[in-house]
Amino acid sequence: MHSDDSPRQAQDGEQRRDRDQAGASGDGGTRGPRRRTVLRGLGGGVALGAVGTLGAAVTTAAGASFGDGVNLQPSYFCDGDQDLGYDLMSEYPDIETVRIEIEPFDFGEVATTVADAKRWIDEAAAHGLDVIATYHHYPDNGSASAAALQNAAEFWAEHYETLSADTSFTVNMMNEWGNHQVTADEYASAYNEAIDTVRSETSYSGPIVCDAPGWGQGTYRLADAVEAIDDDDLILSAHVYPSAWNATTGQNLVPEDLDALDETSYPCMIGEFGNYANSTGADWSAIVDYASELGWPVVGWAWNGDGSNDPMNMADPYWGDDCSADSYTTSDYFSVVYSKLGDGGTATDSPTDEPNTPTDEPNTPTPTDEPETPTDTPAADGLVVDDYDGDPGWANHRNDLGQWCGAGSFENGGGEETGGALVLEYDNGGWYQSQINRDVSDYDTLVFEISGANGGEESEVLFDMGGVRTMLGNVTDDSIGTSMGEVRVDMEAAGIDRSSPSVRFNFWQGGASTLEIGEVRLE
Repeated sequence: MHSDDSPRQAQDGEQRRDRDQAGASGDGGTRGPRRRTVLRGLGGGVALGAVGTLGAAVTTAAGASFGDGVNLQPSYFCDGDQDLGYDLMSEYPDIETVRIEIEPFDFGEVATTVADAKRWIDEAAAHGLDVIATYHHYPDNGSASAAALQNAAEFWAEHYETLSADTSFTVNMMNEWGNHQVTADEYASAYNEAIDTVRSETSYSGPIVCDAPGWGQGTYRLADAVEAIDDDDLILSAHVYPSAWNATTGQNLVPEDLDALDETSYPCMIGEFGNYANSTGADWSAIVDYASELGWPVVGWAWNGDGSNDPMNMADPYWGDDCSADSYTTSDYFSVVYSKLGDGGTATDSPTDEPNTPTDEPNTPTPTDEPETPTDTPAADGLVVDDYDGDPGWANHRNDLGQWCGAGSFENGGGEETGGALVLEYDNGGWYQSQINRDVSDYDTLVFEISGANGGEESEVLFDMGGVRTMLGNVTDDSIGTSMGEVRVDMEAAGIDRSSPSVRFNFWQGGASTLEIGEVRLE
């Protein structure tokens, strides 16, 4: 291990804790809080503007294309050579996404290289995980300098093609740029310049994640700023911890502060959340639960790599203690994060026999109520996920199960529901998702009523469901034809976890065509 890695990261952890405490006391200086408040949709895509409801939750934009997950911060440890623990992570199906913080290589502060970062990303994808890659320069966390944000853009301009050579990922422009004082105009101006650099100097055309200012806690400021940002393909991200402070309201963050982002036309998410020991103020647990109710993916801190004195790491051993591990176990902190992922999952969801005792938490998470959820008893003609008949309506982002659905980055935006079918026009881009969010183990087959303009589009569609992520043609013996017909997926044979799945497609594998989906159902 590089001798400076662990002390430097431990110092960063202390700086984060100090900033949180400063924010909770209302100090608006550059040492303000580090809130990782809320990422709103499941990951990527063009925003949609229609409104839909589920209980009290109001959704006004499409969700992102990725699911719940965890953060990794490997740059400070082991010269970047450590086993990241993806094998253990793969045993927990509610971890679908990893957000990897990458410390830049050119400042001489870490011993890691672009090859190390590429390995972290590629190995995540090899384990079936979606990846968000984040530029994280710890001296600039909370910086209000436009130059610091431009450094992030130039990092992507220099390294994106190498990092993405074998794996597609979502770009999180920079971790926690902007303090509590940065104005909406200043934020928009800095991001416009940075986004222009990424769009003009790389091949990246996917959504760009923008952390809220004020260490991820300035939800109102970001909602105002995004109106002046000249890019429609954004994901708005907030960060949530116990000391989370909102400068606009002058108080600790509360669940309703997420509404400011949710009411924009952009997908949102919680990019980080967790529970610092002995830190109080914001009810972080209630805020994360509220974000989940809104349909936002939530990404917890941290799988490994937190360097505070009382590390918030889900996996043992901690890299600061041991760089040689090639296998991992869950830590006492594991359940604090995992209980918030998926549909209120717990550590007992693991297929292993390893006991996972939850830590003693004052804010005990409870599963989200789904009053509109039908029963799980198989009907004679199957369980319809969506038949695209306009009721409840694609634009309302609810399928026939009352669950969130959406799409984006297509040639026709978020897709069009017309003539009893959902029309998706793609040209090497686009994502689609429809959540099921209940145990469907009594069903054996996923059925798509579908047609394609060219036929054979199953070779151009990446299928993602229940931990299985592969080309659609690899999980079906059927082909997409030019007239409406059935494409059937044997879920058991494909190894799909049917405990609480979502159905996802993405279209960044090349090819251009138009799909019409008449129905998605389970039999």
